[in-house]
Amino acid sequence: MYNRQLLQQIHSYSSELQRMLDARSDAHQKLIQKGMMLFRHQHVYSMKFSNGKVEARVRDVSDVQVELFFEQMDADTCSCPEEGICRHQIAVFFTVLSRTKSVFLWMQEWKDHWKVKDVLSTLQRGSDLLKKVPQEEEEEDKGPDQWLERIQQAYHHVSAKNFYQLDEWARTCYRRLLGFAPVEREWKPLFQLFATCESMRIMNELANEPKKMAHLRSFVEMMIEEADEAIIRLGSIASPFAFDEYFYFLRKNSALFLEEETVFPTEYTDIYMKLWSMLFKNSRDRNNEWNRLQAVCDDANMRQQIALIHLSILLEKDELALNKIKEVGKVCSPHVLRWIKLLQSDRSQTRLIYYLPTFLEYMTDFISSLSKNYEQVHFTRALFQVIDSTTAVKMDSSLLEKVYIKLLPHSRFRYNEYLLAKKDFRKWAELQVHTNNHLEYIDRHTIDAITKEDPAALGPLYHQTITLLINQRSRDSYKRAVRYLKRLKKLYNRQKKMPQWEDYFTQLLLTTRRLRAFQEECRKGKLVE
Repeated sequence: MYNRQLLQQIHSYSSELQRMLDARSDAHQKLIQKGMMLFRHQHVYSMKFSNGKVEARVRDVSDVQVELFFEQMDADTCSCPEEGICRHQIAVFFTVLSRTKSVFLWMQEWKDHWKVKDVLSTLQRGSDLLKKVPQEEEEEDKGPDQWLERIQQAYHHVSAKNFYQLDEWARTCYRRLLGFAPVEREWKPLFQLFATCESMRIMNELANEPKKMAHLRSFVEMMIEEADEAIIRLGSIASPFAFDEYFYFLRKNSALFLEEETVFPTEYTDIYMKLWSMLFKNSRDRNNEWNRLQAVCDDANMRQQIALIHLSILLEKDELALNKIKEVGKVCSPHVLRWIKLLQSDRSQTRLIYYLPTFLEYMTDFISSLSKNYEQVHFTRALFQVIDSTTAVKMDSSLLEKVYIKLLPHSRFRYNEYLLAKKDFRKWAELQVHTNNHLEYIDRHTIDAITKEDPAALGPLYHQTITLLINQRSRDSYKRAVRYLKRLKKLYNRQKKMPQWEDYFTQLLLTTRRLRAFQEECRKGKLVE
């Protein structure tokens, strides 16, 4: 028999489990049925109780190890690959419960809690497990409102004891929630999309303090990635007519991401734009939404203005979109990368070329205004990942070069490749001098190629490298400086500018007259007779 404290813990765990599992859900009913079969066939063994938890092994296709924490359900584990609550955890719970209470009575209470028809009849014979639930019961379980209720129920109790546990608690609730998605393959991504959208709104309500907001931001960003995955999967399948009700619900409620007060405005805008660019592609629906935004758009609501620009681009209202971008200003800069990607889908990319001067002006201003260096690096890389070689070829070369120059030093490598491809070796050498990239860090093949094409371009680079090596004040650096001096002398000779070389070298010997080791290396190198 259990002691009083353990009995209280088991009772608390039992009540929490009845709230977590929705008896109207086909997936939840099947989970209970599978757990019941494992329990009834006595596949649970080696149970050990300690410190408010139970450990046990369950015999299934392969044996698994289960841990149930009576006071912290989020910490439950099972060695099987399933996420969230699994049949093995249910089987262990029923085994623990059976020592104090009838399992069938627990199931009757669970059924009464959710006010659904009796599910015990499905457990009378093993063959009954394969039968589908009645049609009216399936209908009760489905529908956008029922899905939202189930999602909200998953987060109904915040079990995190401090700010630092909020993110882990939210992730656990979400993983468990996905475990109870509809069993049909085509319905799973739609449920996942509902779960991500509603989870973001629930986290927004919780993030009412700066510390909470900071610890929930990572989870909200994960929801954006999950929504991306769900939308891509939905786009890869033929949507059945049964989806229409759910799509209508999402279209109608997408406006909430623009109108609700939020501490995550960028993420809210992002999810709205994903829905309308990747999921809702019907031109009539987009026009209706554009007209609605035109009517309600508030100058003070930046999310609505960004959404209006986004719909204008989708509907090819390019002049209106461009005017609105100029009206909004650099606030729209974080969304420019998405719009560039969107316009790249146009094979001719003529629309993208039309937008690019404005896009790049705002984007470069935005990156330059960032106070942290790593943020500048991140956005510069993201910009050049979007402006691929195909896009760059179709761009005005002067515009592209302005972007490279404005984003230095973060654009150094891209600008370097651009100048070499253009064979503008004078500017290339100026870039190396400007970024303190001396000859020792440049591959010999590049130097040889430039020496053949335009040897005079390398002069400033040789002078800079020699000065840097001499200033290092070591015997080894002096030897390397002499090697570069010999190459520089050949360069002057090839250009028939030996008088200039004599002037330069005489002045160098004069300024380094106290550096005896350097003078000695010059004599060894036969630069001085």
